Amino acid sequence: MTDIIRTNPDGYQEVRTGLGWRRVLSPNSTEATFSLPVIDIGDIDHPDRERRRSVAREICNAAANVGFFYVSNHGVPERVIKSIFSESRRFFNELSLEEKMQYDTEKHEHYYGYYPINLDPSLPAGAKLNEGINYGYEPSIDPRAVTSENNGDNWWPSEKRLPGYVKNVKEYMSHALALSRALLRMFALGLDLEEGSFDYLATKPYSILKMAHYPGVLSGSEEPSSIRPHTDYELLTILLQDDIPSLEVLSNTGRWIQAKPIPGTFVVNIGDSMAMLTNGLFVSTMHRVLNHSKRDRYSVPFFLGANQEAELKALEQFVTPDQPPKFQPMTSGEYVRRSLQAVYSKPNIEIIRETIELQG
Repeated sequence: MTDIIRTNPDGYQEVRTGLGWRRVLSPNSTEATFSLPVIDIGDIDHPDRERRRSVAREICNAAANVGFFYVSNHGVPERVIKSIFSESRRFFNELSLEEKMQYDTEKHEHYYGYYPINLDPSLPAGAKLNEGINYGYEPSIDPRAVTSENNGDNWWPSEKRLPGYVKNVKEYMSHALALSRALLRMFALGLDLEEGSFDYLATKPYSILKMAHYPGVLSGSEEPSSIRPHTDYELLTILLQDDIPSLEVLSNTGRWIQAKPIPGTFVVNIGDSMAMLTNGLFVSTMHRVLNHSKRDRYSVPFFLGANQEAELKALEQFVTPDQPPKFQPMTSGEYVRRSLQAVYSKPNIEIIRETIELQG
């Protein structure tokens, strides 16, 4: 995606977001972004509603102005974080490519499974300069599960091949899901809605846990391992990154900001689905990964998607005569699947690249 910044017919610059274009601000603007805020969410479950609201307003301010922020004091045990990094390294380093390709995403309806590094730019989705394994929602990781059905079966390595792997990955998924739902409640509270207003969106979320590997050196290429500029499609993403600075966020001034790893934090970003529901108040922001370190980088994003049947449509409180609906409504399942089709190469699948932004 090369057209990240353009000049509007009225003469000002615009920067691409997940759902359309947003005016680029002057570096002298009071709303210009030069860094990502770090928000202490230790009071996210505090019994005092005003203490929770204070955190919620910080979160919503970041969601509307930047689309990205760090969270500290998040409550996910350090043991669980170390474990998911360990399991990620085991999967990518202990399994052969032949073994990993048994879980090929091309064979899965929901793009769960493994995708390899591929240097061929002629593929429908282009070259892919990292490898990853995707796992979808399972009731087994959800103490609040309302159904025993998965959103498609996950493909797990056998216990004999990677002892303890399934247990440890599922434990991390459970913590990431709980934190994601807690952040949804902060979104609602910070927007002066009832705290549980968004709970209905994620009772059986169309979510993916990805473990990603960015090699320090790509065999057959001088390019750094990377992900090209994109936005996330779901409601929100919780990203766990290792100590290698590689993530960059496109600011509202049109400049790339490095989201350097901060120990004890997650990076959280708004996805297209949440931007649609808030009619663009929350912004899904372009970001990319460039690993120039010559060291292997590992990251673990958790993408909280809305239930497949949930309608992604601007909620009435975010629509006014001056702010009519900005995006075509569609279900979460339809939007996420159509978006993933442009990311993962699959034979005989039409790739839809048009924006769903409504033109005035």
